[in-house]
Amino acid sequence: MVTKANDEADSKMTAVQKAARLLQAIASAEEPKSLADLSDQTEMPKPSVHRLLLQLEDIGFVQRDLSGRGYTVGASWLRLSVDALAAQARQPIVRGIMQKLVDRVKESCNLSVLQNHEVLYLERVECDWPLRMQLQSGSRVPIHATASGKLLIAQMSEKNRRSLLNSIHREKFTDTTIVDLDEMEEECRTIRKNDLSMNKEEYHRGLIGVSVPLRRSDNTVIATLSIHAPSFRMSVETALSYAPLLKESAKEIVVELGL
Repeated sequence: MVTKANDEADSKMTAVQKAARLLQAIASAEEPKSLADLSDQTEMPKPSVHRLLLQLEDIGFVQRDLSGRGYTVGASWLRLSVDALAAQARQPIVRGIMQKLVDRVKESCNLSVLQNHEVLYLERVECDWPLRMQLQSGSRVPIHATASGKLLIAQMSEKNRRSLLNSIHREKFTDTTIVDLDEMEEECRTIRKNDLSMNKEEYHRGLIGVSVPLRRSDNTVIATLSIHAPSFRMSVETALSYAPLLKESAKEIVVELGL
C-alpha cells in the first residue's frame, strides 16, 4: 500500500530513478504485472506509475500483455539488455574464463542468451579438435532443441513458455527432439530440479551438449554457459561430469562482471 511517506519519497526521486525502479520490478517478474502490483512493489503512487508506464511503452521498453492489464518488458528493452550483456561478454576477462574451461574439458564453450525466440551466442571459444560444430559468436540456434534454449525457457512461467513455443515452428530435427508441449513441460521440470540442461542428440544426431545458468544476485537467469561435442568424444555421462566445472566458470563470470 502506498502511504504518505511513500508519496514524499516519490517526490524526491528523479524521473530516471523512478523509471529504473519500475523496469526492475517488471523485468524480475515471471508474470505480467498490473498497475496496482507495480505501485505496491515500487512504493510509488498509481498516477506516477501510470505516467511512467505510458512513457516507457511509447519507446518500447514495456508492453502490455494480451489482456491489456498486465505489463512486461518490451522489445526495445530486451534488445538493449542483450546488447549490454554482449558488450560485457566480449571483455577479455570473460573470454579468459571460457578459454580456461575449454582447456580443461577440451571442447568448445558458448555463452548464450534468449533473443527473438532463438538462442543467440554472445561469445564462443573453440576447442582444438578439427571435428566440431562450425559456429561463431552471433550464431543462432533453436530454443526447443538445444541445451541452452531449454534451460532459458525453463525459467519462464508455464503460460509464457507455452505461448512462446506455440509461436515458433518446432522442427523435429532428430528422433529425440522434443516437440510435444507436455513433454517439454516435463523436461523443464527436470531442468529446474537439476539446475542444468542436457541436449541428447536433439539438434543434430551424434551431438551432445550440457548447459548451466548464469544467475544475477537476485537469482534471475540472464544467460547460459554450455559445452557440446560429438557423442563419440563426450557421452551423456561425461557431459554431466563436466557440470561442476561449468557452474564454477558461470559463477566466476557473474562475479567478474558484477552482475
